[in-house]
Amino acid sequence: MATALFALPIPSTASNSPPSGSFTCTSPAEGVYVLTFLSPPDNRFTTPFCQTFIQALDILEFSYPPGVVITTSGIPKFYSNGLDLEHAVGTKGFFSDSLYALWKRLITYLFQSLK
Repeated sequence: MATALFALPIPSTASNSPPSGSFTCTSPAEGVYVLTFLSPPDNRFTTPFCQTFIQALDILEFSYPPGVVITTSGIPKFYSNGLDLEHAVGTKGFFSDSLYALWKRLITYLFQSLK
């Protein structure tokens, strides 16, 4: 049985709207972390999605023992349908501050776990 560790809401891209999804972290075994993201309808990458993903990796790295991280989707049909293109081109700094920052965080998390 997996142990629930934490959950993070994904803020909505629209002001005064409820969260647009969540990241949930569970641990099915010691040193194994499963990050499940749920951002309907198809887990597209937006600023809030990327920033919440980064936050989840930070929590794992700095609050839990080293281990392997598995990412999965809470939406059966999609892992991710990629960029929300309209959001990406319409949001100043999206690529450098969110998407590339997420890629960097994933790579640095990998290298930190190899130490």
